[in-house]
Amino acid sequence: MSEITRDEYRQRHERVRKAAQQERFDAVIAYSTAKVQANVRYLTSYFVRWAGMQSNRDGSYHMFGACACLFPVQGEPAVRTDQPWDLARAKEVSLFPDTDFSATIGKDLGRLIQARGYKRVGIDNWYIFPARDYVALHEAAPNVEFMPTHLLAEVRRIKSPAEIGIMRRAAQVGDAAAKAAVDAVAVGKTEWEVGLVAEFNLIQGGEFNVGGHTISGCGVNTASGTQVPTREKKIESGEWVMFDICPRVDGYCSDISRMRVAGDPKRLSPRLQKLYDVNLLISQEVIKAVRPGVSGRYLNDLAEEIADQEGVKEYKSGLLGHGVGLDIHDIPDYWYDESTWSAGEVNTIEPALFIPGLGGTRIEDTVLVTEGGCEPLTKLEKKLVAS
Repeated sequence: MSEITRDEYRQRHERVRKAAQQERFDAVIAYSTAKVQANVRYLTSYFVRWAGMQSNRDGSYHMFGACACLFPVQGEPAVRTDQPWDLARAKEVSLFPDTDFSATIGKDLGRLIQARGYKRVGIDNWYIFPARDYVALHEAAPNVEFMPTHLLAEVRRIKSPAEIGIMRRAAQVGDAAAKAAVDAVAVGKTEWEVGLVAEFNLIQGGEFNVGGHTISGCGVNTASGTQVPTREKKIESGEWVMFDICPRVDGYCSDISRMRVAGDPKRLSPRLQKLYDVNLLISQEVIKAVRPGVSGRYLNDLAEEIADQEGVKEYKSGLLGHGVGLDIHDIPDYWYDESTWSAGEVNTIEPALFIPGLGGTRIEDTVLVTEGGCEPLTKLEKKLVAS
């Protein structure tokens, strides 16, 4: 059962309204898809699970897989799902009475906006808001100024005690799934077999809707960092296996990456052993540097400095980490974000070094920013070799 109470939702709504007023919006359109759920779920508790094609009464089709919430500074919010067969669940789950189906979300919300006389409306998740719906908004509300915004993503950055409690449980699920996966690594097994162990434990301990399906590979396949496990590739002695595991509990995600060498560890390439040692050093030093007031850009610069000192900077992935919450990948992203962190944020630290044609290493932890530094929520030991 969710630990997010009605009172907490009311507090969220007040923070969002305050942020909208600061940006001089009359309302904000929160938009979410089956893959990017956070904005609408944060406000309403409703989310969609599926995407595909849906026929309409006139014989046409629309692509379903989204929902939206028109959230005004003053007045009642409206929630729309583009899945008619999910409407009963939407009405049951949504916090707002005005929850309905719409095959044309942009047109429907545009009519509401025009009727209510709004003049300036923000669109959060502008990047995935469909062109069809944006055009329909303008046609239905031609005199309204529609603006892109990160408002909801910024409000969601600092987690409440209840959210942190759920994310602790998500991290525990991630730890358990990662341990089961690395313990399953053995010579002769396939990437698929050990990856399946991770997925099974994610679902068993968390939700059917995982934060993200397991990234897993062995040997040279780890050089991409995004390997999908195959049924064909068997693990050989001296190869390492990498797992990137993304659980979800009560809607909230966690993220952990660990590695394990199969068979004789002495057969692991010395070059890869050096790569792992440097990556572990980066992980340790960056986690020690996390505190309120730092930025993702600062931490990434620190990681690059260490990689440069160790002679492996050319192999460092540009991504060092990201925010995590109701979505697996959220603000802040470390590449170039210079915004300062605050206590209560939950972010990942995931240094990665990849050598094309040889292999790669990623060590990832989910950490809670605290007043005095940070607390790693994922706690599984970082051993390449089984004890």
